[in-house]
Amino acid sequence: MSQFSEETPAGGTVDSNPDYWLEYSNLQKVKHDVIRWYLGGWFPKLTLGQWGSKRVLYVDTNAGRGKHLQGQLGSPLVALDSFLNHDFRDRILASSEVFFYFIERDKSNVNSLQQELKAREPLPKRIGVEAIAGDCFKVLEGVVASLKKEGKSLAPSFIFCDPYGFKVPGRTLRELMTFPRVELFVNVIWRELDMAIRQGDKPGMAALLDSIFDGPEWRAAIMSADHDQRAEQCVTLIRKKTGARWATTIRMLGENRATRYFLLHLTNSDDGRDLMKETVWKACPEGGYYARKSDYPAQQMLIMPEPDLRPLREWTLARLRERPHRWLQLHEMIRPTMWLGKHLNEVVRDLRKEKKVEDFDYRGKKHFSPSNNPNLKLREAA
Repeated sequence: MSQFSEETPAGGTVDSNPDYWLEYSNLQKVKHDVIRWYLGGWFPKLTLGQWGSKRVLYVDTNAGRGKHLQGQLGSPLVALDSFLNHDFRDRILASSEVFFYFIERDKSNVNSLQQELKAREPLPKRIGVEAIAGDCFKVLEGVVASLKKEGKSLAPSFIFCDPYGFKVPGRTLRELMTFPRVELFVNVIWRELDMAIRQGDKPGMAALLDSIFDGPEWRAAIMSADHDQRAEQCVTLIRKKTGARWATTIRMLGENRATRYFLLHLTNSDDGRDLMKETVWKACPEGGYYARKSDYPAQQMLIMPEPDLRPLREWTLARLRERPHRWLQLHEMIRPTMWLGKHLNEVVRDLRKEKKVEDFDYRGKKHFSPSNNPNLKLREAA
């Protein structure tokens, strides 16, 4: 029995939102695409890259029944299949173990999920899969307490916190982030959480919000009159309280185009931040970093939109007006923004072609690229 296991409540717990499984909108599709694309890069980075991790974990909370009633895969099967079908699967399994833990409180959902998992057997060696019946946050709290008591660390993990409702305990998130190379992907149910914040003076509500935000700071930290600005303040506070170095979000818009919920990625890894930014841009190629429920999930773009790089161009020129910079130094400087390295590279090459930027120690190397890391400066006329 895994350390993640917990006894099932008598009779199981009734799914609080059974209608969820009737629908599969663009919001679910984008959420699953982000998980699939991110894990596609995360697995090899941790096992084949500089870390060389011998064991990695994927944990899915409130994992559900495995499939929507129209046949679309839920997040546990999306995650598992992303590894089973990975081009580097066998290379990864040659030196590492990959474990999947799916936690679900509704017994009937667990039974359905287990049937879906059986359909994928036999699994290759060194892959472990377990569907667990229990309250996900109690399970995680028990794991954290057990590891700390034994003086052990949690293996590198991607933990998808997809709650029923908005009550995610901030202390649990903070304690999970104390382990090296643990990343959280949290579905923040913003509409309901925002309503709770605006009713924070009601009896019992303040205590609930103190639990969600791991303290009373939310009172002064989330105060904007604007709905989306309050969401940004919420993200800033969660990042601060969990101790995460980086927080990356993608907003999910409802029928009225207001933020219904947002997906929040928390990591202490620069590589994790860069990979999630690439994933978000893949999901939102026009920028804006949001998905709309009104979009048809199966629609295909005949022409992929190109991002407007003019703001990044101005940013680059402004940095070079201050002083010369190495190309890779500019890469480090854009990490806190949502721009990607490839966007910066395009801007730098265009500025060089236009003779607005020059390099003064390139020395005629074969390729003008970030890997050569030339020193860039503005030409006098620019």
